[in-house]
Amino acid sequence: MSRFTSRLCIAALALGLVAGSAAAPAGAAAQQVPDITDADFLGQAAQSNRFEIVTGKLAAQRGKSRAVRRLGRQFAVHHTAALEQGAAVAAKLGITPPEGLNPQQQAIAEALADRRGRSFDRAWLKAQLVAHEQAVALHLRGALTGDTADVRTLAITGLPVVAGHLGELSATVADRDDDGHHRGHEHR
Repeated sequence: MSRFTSRLCIAALALGLVAGSAAAPAGAAAQQVPDITDADFLGQAAQSNRFEIVTGKLAAQRGKSRAVRRLGRQFAVHHTAALEQGAAVAAKLGITPPEGLNPQQQAIAEALADRRGRSFDRAWLKAQLVAHEQAVALHLRGALTGDTADVRTLAITGLPVVAGHLGELSATVADRDDDGHHRGHEHR
């Protein structure tokens, strides 16, 4: 799928969510997307990107399977670019995102640094699934409720990347047995 088509699909989804919530009957339990400020979006996105860079590099070094090492390298590259794009928008808006990781991310990165082999792969994949689910939700919030067009555009353009990563992670997890072995193929 081309980038344009991906962005168009995301925009259509976002518009459908907005239109769907606006068209809900007055008493219906329509799920509202919580507002997010530009500063909150840029700060959370920066921390999320740094987490992906740090843990991606760990995966490239410590992963047992080729899939985990490949995804780690890919995530480090993609999230480095996203961090740079976010920093440019933050600078333009006069916003200073927090440095480093949040405490939960730091604890996960430290726990991963202590693991090796299949144990690392299982823990890394689990952490990445959660992190990318959160990143998709964050980008949807930014796309729908960001204060400025710059932040909404940043969120919209980042959404296909984090959603794509989530899809790759889900496929990788689905292709493994309970012991972390690749199903139906030689052990990698």
